[in-house]
Amino acid sequence: MKNDKISPENRDLEKRLEQMSPFEIKNRLIEMAQTDARNSTATFLNAGRGNPNWIATEPREAFFLLGKFGLEECRRITYNPVGIAGIPSEDGIGERFRKFLDDNKEERGAALISRTFEYLVSKHEFDPDILAHEFAEAVIGDQYPTPDRMLKSAESMVRDYLRLAMGGGDDKSTYDLFATEGGTAGMCYAFDSIQENKLISKGDKMALMVPAFTPYIEIPHLDRFGFDVVNINADKVQHDGYHTWQYPKEEVDKLRDPSIKLLCVINPSNPPSYTLAPDILQQLIDIVKNDNPNLMIITDDVYGTFVRDFHSLMYELPYNTMCVYSFSKYFGATGWRLAVCAINKDNVFDDMISRLTPEQTADLNRRYSSLSLDPQNIKFIDRMVADSRLVALNHTAGLSMPQQMQMTLMAAFAYFNSRDDN
Repeated sequence: MKNDKISPENRDLEKRLEQMSPFEIKNRLIEMAQTDARNSTATFLNAGRGNPNWIATEPREAFFLLGKFGLEECRRITYNPVGIAGIPSEDGIGERFRKFLDDNKEERGAALISRTFEYLVSKHEFDPDILAHEFAEAVIGDQYPTPDRMLKSAESMVRDYLRLAMGGGDDKSTYDLFATEGGTAGMCYAFDSIQENKLISKGDKMALMVPAFTPYIEIPHLDRFGFDVVNINADKVQHDGYHTWQYPKEEVDKLRDPSIKLLCVINPSNPPSYTLAPDILQQLIDIVKNDNPNLMIITDDVYGTFVRDFHSLMYELPYNTMCVYSFSKYFGATGWRLAVCAINKDNVFDDMISRLTPEQTADLNRRYSSLSLDPQNIKFIDRMVADSRLVALNHTAGLSMPQQMQMTLMAAFAYFNSRDDN
């Protein structure tokens, strides 16, 4: 296949591709793209693998410049030549921060920091001193994150970015975010807390839209979960026999069974890299509305930011859906371990917990009693945070502050660029 070219005329190649698995097709397309890149001045950018082969520079430049400010604030309090300094002080730090940015305005990354800071002050009404202090402490990493679920400034900026990137448009609903150590951690925390909170039990049915990223295939079969997995197969073909990697109506209709409690979706799919077609989205909406209103949905949308006009299930079915979004691929940042779980404030997880039996509620109240005098009213997303540290270590929960600061700058970078392009 060395001389194969993908074109409308090369039906022989298309027929051979039809016999391959999605992984084989992906590898073949990567090989062909790399060959084309070697024969041109273009750079081949590859996000379809564990580690992308590029990085987004501006948010990283902003992060390292911000680190300079953080260190200056620490040395300002006290400094010992052996290398010990104080911690940032909130008093007057907003004014010092603006002066620092003005003094360093020609430095790479300064414009992004300044724009992010002023946006959060004006749009989200942060006090300049409180915000600059949070930035300084975040980049230095001298504290546990507070709130432990996510820093307030990070949540505000990432929430706006997700609404733009995931197709939220003018949606006014509020999503609570939990910053996690990559999408894989978010996935693990979600499975764990859904089971710990008695929303699904060993032996219960869950559905998986396949082909899927292999951990989604493997996790439900682990002994501690032991779910009865119903596969929703993307085996739809066109009239000429070519695979579309979409889901036939009869496959999606399996979800009308109310005994299926959980649905896991990767959108766009991995490895085929196709988004859910509009008719499938509408069919899912109809199923949830009329047949399975308590269906819990986890959608992994890591590749959604590569698709123009992408629409996540988090905005199509906001009540039922938890979105797991990772920054790894779009920003070339697998090593940073940056992701969020997003849940609408009005959601099926909290409502189902409120309808548990008195015995189940009492059991969960004992589990979370160390967190609150009123554990029954702890939101599901905050239970996820606690469960991530076996509840007892909740005070040390949360993604590290430097990671959250880099996430904030990445979200701001993409958000501002997307708005400038429109």
